[in-house]
Amino acid sequence: MKSLEPRLDRRAVIWIVNCTLGGTVGCTAFAMLITYYCTARFGAEVMETTLSLAFYIPLLLGVPLFAVIGVKMQQLALANRLLVQASRYDGMTGCLNRGAFTADVIDFFAKQNLTPPPISALLILDADHFKKINDCHGHLAGDAALVAIAAVLRGAVGEAGVVGRLGGEEFGVFVRSTDAAAISALAERIRLDVAEGRVGKGGCAYAVTVSIGTALFTYPAVYEEIFKIADDQLYLAKGAGRNCIRMMEHSCMPGGIRAMAEQLRSGFAEFDAHTVDAGGDGQASRLAGR
Repeated sequence: MKSLEPRLDRRAVIWIVNCTLGGTVGCTAFAMLITYYCTARFGAEVMETTLSLAFYIPLLLGVPLFAVIGVKMQQLALANRLLVQASRYDGMTGCLNRGAFTADVIDFFAKQNLTPPPISALLILDADHFKKINDCHGHLAGDAALVAIAAVLRGAVGEAGVVGRLGGEEFGVFVRSTDAAAISALAERIRLDVAEGRVGKGGCAYAVTVSIGTALFTYPAVYEEIFKIADDQLYLAKGAGRNCIRMMEHSCMPGGIRAMAEQLRSGFAEFDAHTVDAGGDGQASRLAGR
């Protein structure tokens, strides 16, 4: 995320200098031209005096005037940029917020018209037992955990994709062009980096883990369907014991998205049946204790 510190950069300063010099020179030249045209018939002495005034007055007034105008215009432009950034980024983690993340991914979906189409991946991550972190260590500790997870995600993804905070302790990662081996390695790197890191200092340090659901796909695709598949894979990862990865690869599904959805339903049925046999409530387990 770009810095939100309200300061003018080098390019803005250069623009202000150019605006000041250009505006002052233009006004001075215009004033001298008009003065010459109006006073030429009154003789050399009058024309010399009036041209001097036409030169010095715009010069003395134009420099501070155009400098102030230039500064104010750049400050306004900077404020607009900061406003746009604030509307797109999560203030705590520095990741894209849910609205900006969704809009950027959908926009990328709409632009894909390649043959053969690239493989992309959508990962949905959720911090495990996050409520326990808040309850046992305090909400500041929970915030620190989210910041640490966001840092791991940005470091792992780099320029290959985008990272967003979808809400609470849930994050989304979209990788534009990849393959199954690369995305599997990326997801495992994220999981290990989060699990092996520790949040906090000294004796108050505590471990954080994430569960990851991944959907690989080709285009054309519908974002909502891909998101549902990745989110369902996250549910399966949670049910498998957390701190793990579940991935569905489109190439294994000849029927495409619909076949993926059918496989997910089969997986859910088996998982819920196992939960019922164990004496638990499958639906409750999905909604509680993420």
